[in-house]
Amino acid sequence: MKLINSQLIIWLVIQLLLVLFTMSSEGQESLIIFWLTLPFLILNCIGVIIIVSGKPKTGSILFLIGSAIFVPIGIIGVFGARKILNQIKEEKFINTL
Repeated sequence: MKLINSQLIIWLVIQLLLVLFTMSSEGQESLIIFWLTLPFLILNCIGVIIIVSGKPKTGSILFLIGSAIFVPIGIIGVFGARKILNQIKEEKFINTL
């Protein structure tokens, strides 16, 4: 099973660019957005690390939570995490046959 799909990587890059852009801006509003988005970027990075370490269900759920907050652009990450969860269910079903 391929653990990390392209949607997860694309969403991490977009989220990282968002955090870097708000960090480099000088306005008070961008600082607030930075501190609001940084924990979810960290949560998504932890989710990817957990997926790679061999627990794709737990990591995908963490990634799903970290991405769902950023509607509508976060849907990219949600679809990627959901795809992994569907693959896990499919493999579990096939193994029970």
